[in-house]
Amino acid sequence: MGRARTGSSGFTLLEIMVVLFLVSLVALLVLPKLSLHHGGRLPALAGRLAGEIRTLQWEAISRQRMLRLDYDLERGGIAASILAPSGDLTSFETTGVHPFRLSSPLRILRVRVLHQGKVTDGKTFTQFFPTGSVEPTTVIVGDGEKRMTLIVHGITGRIEVLAGDRDREQTPPFYGPPSGEIPTLEGRDE
Repeated sequence: MGRARTGSSGFTLLEIMVVLFLVSLVALLVLPKLSLHHGGRLPALAGRLAGEIRTLQWEAISRQRMLRLDYDLERGGIAASILAPSGDLTSFETTGVHPFRLSSPLRILRVRVLHQGKVTDGKTFTQFFPTGSVEPTTVIVGDGEKRMTLIVHGITGRIEVLAGDRDREQTPPFYGPPSGEIPTLEGRDE
């Protein structure tokens, strides 16, 4: 009539527990890398921007060239460029300074620079001069809920990284030539 069952038709409790353990172990290792948790991304972005600003300041001094940190607020892009003696602006990369694009939900919300004022969309930049001074800049970055502010002081290049939106209407003063041009020692008669 009917066949007798000789094999097992289900899983044992031990087999189920081993599979659940392996699945939870893989989830524990993989989920943090999938960026489902944004808590540390905003401070990491602020730290990266501060590092790039410091590096560009020292590169401007050592190369005796004007450098810029370019912000594309609409696309979330950040890149550096160098002003050649001919006046041409070209892309610039060095150790610690590479172009990058922000991943959602991170955004550059506002940038306040001396030459342009408050910028909420489009493109702007921070200038780094061969003398070591930096254009006073305030950058507000956010991830939808939280915000952080970077304030770059002009003469010293000192950078403050603050929690929250701390945009100041008045940027620190910039003491440079009124024309905005940086004088060079090349071609001077002595």
